[in-house]
Amino acid sequence: MLSERLPACPAWLCETPRQAWLSIWPDDAMLQLALYCALGLGALTLLVMLQVMLLGELARRRASRRQQFNEQWRPFFALCSLGDELSPPAPPLPRGQQLWFLLQWNRTQLQLRGAARERMNRALVALGMDQHALVLLRGRVRSKLIGLTCLRHLADPAYWNDVQPLLVNRNVTVSLASAQTLIAMDATRAMQLILPAAVSRPDWALPRLASLCQQAGEQAVTLPLLIALSGSEDPRRERLVPLLVHGDPRHAAPWARARLEEDAAPEQLQVALRCLCELGDPRDRGRLLRALQHSHADVRLAALQALHKQARSDDSTLFMPSLGDPSWWVRQAAADSLATLPGATPEGLQRLFRQVRDRYGQDALRRAMAEVKR
Repeated sequence: MLSERLPACPAWLCETPRQAWLSIWPDDAMLQLALYCALGLGALTLLVMLQVMLLGELARRRASRRQQFNEQWRPFFALCSLGDELSPPAPPLPRGQQLWFLLQWNRTQLQLRGAARERMNRALVALGMDQHALVLLRGRVRSKLIGLTCLRHLADPAYWNDVQPLLVNRNVTVSLASAQTLIAMDATRAMQLILPAAVSRPDWALPRLASLCQQAGEQAVTLPLLIALSGSEDPRRERLVPLLVHGDPRHAAPWARARLEEDAAPEQLQVALRCLCELGDPRDRGRLLRALQHSHADVRLAALQALHKQARSDDSTLFMPSLGDPSWWVRQAAADSLATLPGATPEGLQRLFRQVRDRYGQDALRRAMAEVKR
C-alpha cells in the first residue's frame, strides 16, 4: 500500500508543542530557576519599553495640544494688552485648559508694564479666571504657586483673606510666595504680618527676607521691623537686625544710637553704623569716632564709611591713623576717604603720603591716588 511505501515521520515532528517544550526544558532545578528569571526579565523589559513608548506618545500629543492652545490664545492676549475691548469674545475654557491659560497669562504679565498690565488684569477678571486662581490655592504646592503668582500680578486687596492663611504654610516656598503676593496687595499691612512671623520662621532665609523688604519699600518696613525687634522676647529676633538697612534711617536712628551707646555685638554695630551712614547726621560724629577704635575690623570699616559720608576738608587727621590698621579693607577705606576729601589736591595728597610711615598704608594711599587720577 501507499502508506507502507512512505518514509516514517521523524519523532520530533510528531511531538505536540507541549511535548516539545518539555523535551527542551532542563531537569535541573537551578537551571529551571535561571530560565524562569530570564523569561521574567524579558517580559518586564518588554513592559517597560511599551510604557516608555506610551508615555512618550502621550507627552508628544500633550505638547502638541499645548502648543496649539498657546498659538490660539496668543493673539487674544495681544489684543487685551493693547485695548480694553475683549474682541473677539473669548470662548469658555475647558476644565483641562484653565491651568494652561493661567500659565500663559502669568508669562505674558512678566513682559508687560503699566497700563498694559492693568488691561490684562481686567481681561482675566472678565473671563472669570481669577476664581480658578483661588481654586488653585487649595491644591498641591505647584497649583498654589501658580495661583499665588496670578494673584500677585492682580495685586487686588479683595483676595487678601484667601492668601493670608498661606503665610503660615509649612512649605517654605509657598509661605514666601504668599508673602510676596500680600506685599503686592498692600505693602504696609503685609509687613506688619510678615516681620513678626519671620521671628519664628528660621527657615525663611535672610536674603529672601531682604528681597521682600526691598519689594515693600522702606516706609513699609521700618516701623514693623522696629516693633518686631523690640517687642519680641524670642532671641531669634536678632537675625532680623540686618534688615534695618532696608528701612528709613531717620526712624532707625534711635535704635542705631542705642546700640552704639551700649556697645552691642559687632553684627549689630555694623548695621547701626550703616543706618547712621545713610542718615549723615553730624551729631553722630562722636559715636562714629568711638566706633573707629573698636576691636572688630568690620566695625571700624563701617565707622570709616559713615565718617566719610560727612567728612570735611580738614578731616584728614581723622583718617590718617587708620592707614596703619591691620585690616587691608580698613586701610584702603581710609586711603579712599583721604583721596576724595572735599578740596583734596594732588599736592596735598603727596604731603600726606610723605607723613605715612607704614608701608602698607603707603600702598593703600598710592592706590587711592592713582584711582583719583583716572
